Amino acid sequence: MKKTLAILLLLSQFSCSTPPKPEGLILKVQYQPGKTYNISTIRGTETVITYSGQDIAMRKLKSMRIKNPTISKVKTKTDTELVTGKRSEDNSFPVSLTYKKTMSLDGKNEIPEGSEVKGEITGEKLPTFSKVSSATLSIDQKNQLLQTVQNTFEQFKFPEQRLKIGDQFSTDRPTEMAMEGSKIDIVVTTAYKLISIKNDIAQFDLSQSYQMTPKIMDNSFTGNGNGKGQLTYDIGNSLITDYSIKTELGMNKKLDYYEFDLKTINEFSQTTQIGKP
Repeated sequence: MKKTLAILLLLSQFSCSTPPKPEGLILKVQYQPGKTYNISTIRGTETVITYSGQDIAMRKLKSMRIKNPTISKVKTKTDTELVTGKRSEDNSFPVSLTYKKTMSLDGKNEIPEGSEVKGEITGEKLPTFSKVSSATLSIDQKNQLLQTVQNTFEQFKFPEQRLKIGDQFSTDRPTEMAMEGSKIDIVVTTAYKLISIKNDIAQFDLSQSYQMTPKIMDNSFTGNGNGKGQLTYDIGNSLITDYSIKTELGMNKKLDYYEFDLKTINEFSQTTQIGKP
């Protein structure tokens, strides 16, 4: 009897000293030192602007050779290589993003091959980029590229919360857009819903909404937008391997003699693979 009690006591102490593993998935992107990540990105935008108003305004637009409606399409495919260096004593390591190939619909090379964006990763944080190396880009182009790259990676910054199948969370990303001498404040809200986990791969459904507010409050502007997409997360490598979303935006602006309706469809998709050592 004493032996039985002793065994039970020992088992209870062991179970108390090893708490169960927390349930749920934390969606967190982490790049590891000494790795190469191959990233392929496709961006596409189709915009239709329709003008209407008084005859004098329509004649003016025609004299300026502005088509009504005005239709434009832009699509680019970019192949880049993200390389991380050795971790240092302060728990940071260098990171560089090199453009291998960038092509647009018209066949032009949007960003010169070999252009490199350099930065650093500290601990488990996302990369912070600080410098662009390119022999042909101007200072303004370098600054624009630096901001674009930083924004692209920051969209994968998520709240650290545990998710079970069916759980969801949302993030807000503020931005702004210039329009007719003014600016429109935009808040993009993206909701992420965990759909499934299989073979250490998590699948998410995405939905987006856009709240647009002109900085100068008036009744001459209206705008809204929404989008849907998917995300695939490699749990073992803490990496988003596939990300795609399609959004539709609509805006209307009334001026003194005419108004215009703008409708745009944006598509973004990105795949990431870990390169072979």
